[in-house]
Order: sequence, then C-alpha cells, then structure tokens
Amino acid sequence: MNTSISRRKVVGTLGAAGAAAALATPTWVRAQRTSIKVGWAISMTGPFAGGAATIQWPNYLLWIKDVNDAGGLMVDGRRLKLEHVVYDDRSQSEEALRAVQRLINQDRVDILLPPWGTGLNLAVAPIFGRSGYPMIAGTMVTDRLPDVVSRWPNVFALKNTSKAHSEAFVTLLSQARAAGQINDRVAVANVTDQFGVELGNAARRALREANFNVVHDASYPMGATDLTPVIRAAQSANPDVFMALSYPPDTMALTDAARLHSFNPKVFYTAVGTAFPGFRQRFGGNANGVMGIGGWRPDNDAFRAYIQRHVAMHQREPDRWTSSVIYSGLQALGQAIERVGLNNADIVTHLRSNAYDTIVGRLEFENNIRKDGWLVGQWQDGDYLGVATRQPGAHRLILPKPAWRA
Repeated sequence: MNTSISRRKVVGTLGAAGAAAALATPTWVRAQRTSIKVGWAISMTGPFAGGAATIQWPNYLLWIKDVNDAGGLMVDGRRLKLEHVVYDDRSQSEEALRAVQRLINQDRVDILLPPWGTGLNLAVAPIFGRSGYPMIAGTMVTDRLPDVVSRWPNVFALKNTSKAHSEAFVTLLSQARAAGQINDRVAVANVTDQFGVELGNAARRALREANFNVVHDASYPMGATDLTPVIRAAQSANPDVFMALSYPPDTMALTDAARLHSFNPKVFYTAVGTAFPGFRQRFGGNANGVMGIGGWRPDNDAFRAYIQRHVAMHQREPDRWTSSVIYSGLQALGQAIERVGLNNADIVTHLRSNAYDTIVGRLEFENNIRKDGWLVGQWQDGDYLGVATRQPGAHRLILPKPAWRA
C-alpha cells in the first residue's frame, strides 16, 4: 500500500458512489446503513511514522480485510462490510487532536481507532472520553494507565504500565545475579519523550529497590541520529547490563553503535523496535541474545494463520509483540459489536465485563487493562520470544548475550 497519502483517504468496499453515499448518511439512520465506517489518525510522516507503519495501521487494514472477507460484522441482523477513513497526524499531537475531532464531527465514523504511541494516545484520550467511543489502545505504555482508565472508562489498554515492564526485566536481572551470571553494574539510557522518560524513571526505581548499582545514567533527545556518545560513555562505566528505554530509530542506532565499538555487556536491552522483523534483518545473527520490551509465542493455528495473512497483505512479517496485540484487540472489539450492536456505551460495558477468543488466546480486561501479556522478550535463534510474562509459557533466558560478530 502506498503510504504517501494525502491527509485524508477513504477506502471502501462500495465503490466511489457507494462510499460517497455512505459518508452522507447519518450514522443514526439504522435502516439505511449500508456499511460500517472505521476511522483513525496515524503517523504517516514524522518521527513516529516508522513505528506506526511497522506495527499499527497494517493491522488495522488487515483486520478490516479479514472482516470483509468473512462477509462483514453482523449488526442488527445484517452483515455489514467495513470502509475506512484515514488522516496523517504528522507525528504531532495538535494534528492528532484535529484529525480525531474531524473523524467524529464531520466523518461521523462508527468505529474510532487510536493513533501511535504513548504521547499521542494520552493527547486524544479526552476526546475519546467525551465522545464515548471505545478506545482500544495498543501502543500506550504509561504508569498513568490506572488514572487514565478511571477518568475515561471507555479507554482500554492492551499494554501494561511502565512499572510492570520495568519490574519484569529487573526481576530477570535479580535472578541472573543470584545465579552468578551477572554482577550488579547497570548502565541506563532513555529517549526524552513521554514513553522513554516514564519507562526510564520506572526502571531506575526498580533497579534501586533491587539494589543494583546504576554506574551510568543518560538521556538523549528524540530524533538523535548519532548515539555513539551514549554507547561510548556507557562502555566506559564497564557495566554487565545495558538498558535503553528507546524508540525504534534509536533502538537501531544504539545497537549499531554497540556493535561497531565492541560494547559487549552480558545483557543488552533496547525497548520499542527490538521486536521488529527489521531488527533481525539488520543485525542478522548479532540479534541473538538481545533483549527488549514485549515478545510473543505464536503457538496456535490461529496465530500462525494471522502471520501468513499479514505477510500476504503487506509482504512482511508482523512484529513480535504489538502487531498481534493490536489485532487481537480489534477482534475483541468486533466480537463486542456483534453481540451488542454499534451503541458505544453498550460496547464499552461489554468490553469491561467479558472475555474474547483471539489469536493470542483469551483476551480479558481487568479495570480496563489487559490482564495478561508479554513484558520482556529476547531474540533466540531467529525469533523474538517472550521470556517474562504474567501468563504461562515464558522461554528460558539466554545469558550472557553472545559477543557481537564482525
């Protein structure tokens, strides 16, 4: 699909005339409804575009295709196919706010999907809250989640808090230290955006409480391209653990710099982007042993079939964490709609009190936050497997990470 689109794009199953008619039809006229309109604002340009293109809107499109291939969603006794409206938020909160308001007030979408990333999700959550649309947030990791879902009970988080992700990683470190596999010396770095700052602060608290020695602590600005100084400074502190709370471009840059300068701590952890197929493609065998946020375990036929459909539609694999989580959240949303119709209040009530069968297994929310999920992953023999979770099935951790190869 061509991603260099205009700020608005309508793709329907009805043809141009049918789509135009649908756009003009008020959503409350149930008898005249001919389709279900789905809309979202997403980062098609700007610094968030790479992440959004890897894990988010491809799964929005795949879910729409899968629903339509199955005949549509069953609503009011009829199967209705989906069409969609897209705006580019340019990786800017102001653009995201304007686009979401336009989707609600002008396009009158039936289903509203959230943008990429913690910062933009937090920016638009009040609009979702005021309008009542269920917000199935798949790329929001923040310790503010309990407050967000309490204030706006229509928000559902598919990820967990920064605290949960950081504590899971530090628990693994504590186990490795107790086994004599690592010492207590840790270097920490974070990108200075909402996600990186929150996750970095949570990591520092967890490390301090577990009596680790943070021998180097740094931050770097969003959009920094040369992260060699970060790596060289961490290397000079001689840590056994390097932990970067990073976004996709800096995840790649930090790993590049570590390899080029032979920085070989026993544990090398980067955050968002580590689970991307592009990480393995870029680093090949050097990816083996690298740890990061998330993970997956595609151990059922539905999950494996999802991967095949993703490859067929987008000519690339999904990432090994968020893609399947986003898709499963859309499955839950679709099932709720089929059970209660397109009334937002009824959908929210159903999502809060029911469980759904999805590609990742049983999906259920507790206080609007997904109950289970992978928290830490590691590249092992060409796949990024979950090694820490709140559910059974975590893989055994490989330590130490193999040294970088030339």
